[in-house]
Amino acid sequence: MISIDKQPFGHVVEMKTSNPLHYGNKMKAERESDDVAGSFADSLKSAINKVNDLQVDADDLNQKMIYRPESVDIHSVMIAAQKAEISLSFTRAVRDEVVKTYRELMNLR
Repeated sequence: MISIDKQPFGHVVEMKTSNPLHYGNKMKAERESDDVAGSFADSLKSAINKVNDLQVDADDLNQKMIYRPESVDIHSVMIAAQKAEISLSFTRAVRDEVVKTYRELMNLR
């Protein structure tokens, strides 16, 4: 038998949470910062640095394959080269779309 004071009333339903970051009796969870522009710039720099790292790794493996072919596997060289190529082409596509959008916004005047 269900007691009356435990039944949900209207749209309010009591939920049990185990993670302290989930909503409990507090109205809003605490955030570290609301610096959205800074975090976007940081994530963009991080993504570009990852693309650069992939390019550098692929180039290093290519050089190792030329000077010391027994030290590297051809499959790892080809995989690194493809990863670098795909990441660079994706970065170019994103850049082209950003430039296109910027030009469209400038032509709205």
